[in-house]
Amino acid sequence: MNYVLELHTSLSSAGFDAHFIIDTGRNGVANMRSNCANWCNIRGAGVGLLPSTTTNGTNVDAYYWLKTPGESDGCTQQLPNGQACARFDSFCGSVDSIGSQSGEPRAPVAGNWFDYQIKQLAQNAHMQE
Repeated sequence: MNYVLELHTSLSSAGFDAHFIIDTGRNGVANMRSNCANWCNIRGAGVGLLPSTTTNGTNVDAYYWLKTPGESDGCTQQLPNGQACARFDSFCGSVDSIGSQSGEPRAPVAGNWFDYQIKQLAQNAHMQE
């Protein structure tokens, strides 16, 4: 909401009447990242508010899950089968990403089911205000 408020203020001052939707599919836990730029398969994340058009913000039109919870954001450098990931993105190897620590499962390619992640998202879910 803070980002939306800042963005709305900036756009309003430029003459725009902006409205927003907020992706709540993975924001059920606050401050789980050491760096807000890290986005890939974040350790400790939880599913956030259920999709709804009932919102707290006057310029927020909906909460929505833009990506299906449980779909991998991207692969770790090594895939679960031991092969190298051809589409590895360094953000998927961040200190906040599942699979970057010893003992964690490796992440599959983007869009593939990531069982470990969905269990964590469900365990940490905060779907109601």
